[in-house]
Amino acid sequence: MFNPDCIYYEKEIENYELGKELLKRYDNIPKVIISNHNNIEEMRKKENYEFPKMKRNLIIGVRKTHKFVPNHKVSDYLVPYTSSGCIAMCMYCYLVCNYNKCAYLRIFVNREKMLEKIIKVNNQSEKELTFEIGSNSDLILENTITGNLEWTIKKFSKENKGYLTFPTKFDMVDSICNIEHNKRIIIRMSVNPEKIINQIEFRNIKIKE
Repeated sequence: MFNPDCIYYEKEIENYELGKELLKRYDNIPKVIISNHNNIEEMRKKENYEFPKMKRNLIIGVRKTHKFVPNHKVSDYLVPYTSSGCIAMCMYCYLVCNYNKCAYLRIFVNREKMLEKIIKVNNQSEKELTFEIGSNSDLILENTITGNLEWTIKKFSKENKGYLTFPTKFDMVDSICNIEHNKRIIIRMSVNPEKIINQIEFRNIKIKE
């Protein structure tokens, strides 16, 4: 499990069960209360060379934006979900290119509201929809901290139509392998040789070539 150097969190997370659990789990980690997970002034003022250190922090908040973006690649919609950013440092990461100083790992504790919207949109559709829930983060990695992926699979597997999909570069999948998924979950995994990981995909899981 990720052991952050510091936790920045919105006071509102104390109103959610997951928020309480995370604060208790990281009881011995220094904490800073913030007003907005998307605009941490202290972080934005740091020089670019400090970016690797910023990746050592964990930000916990409540996701306010739930806009579904039409997608024509691997899904019907890109869906904002339970995390954004990552602790890895892939040199080609579009999160770093687009968001720079807020591409560190942010976790959102209002998972019930997010999944409820997915299920609502799914049920209103006449056709089978696929929702991309991992475009902003790596949910396999996040799951080691929150258990959100296990929770999501168990909930969505009870639906009679629709699919959830997400990509990953991590191998911590043991906790989800035996969960009943009802063929509603599509996992896309990319694994590169150690040379690529050492030179380009920093902090990813390493394998032997």
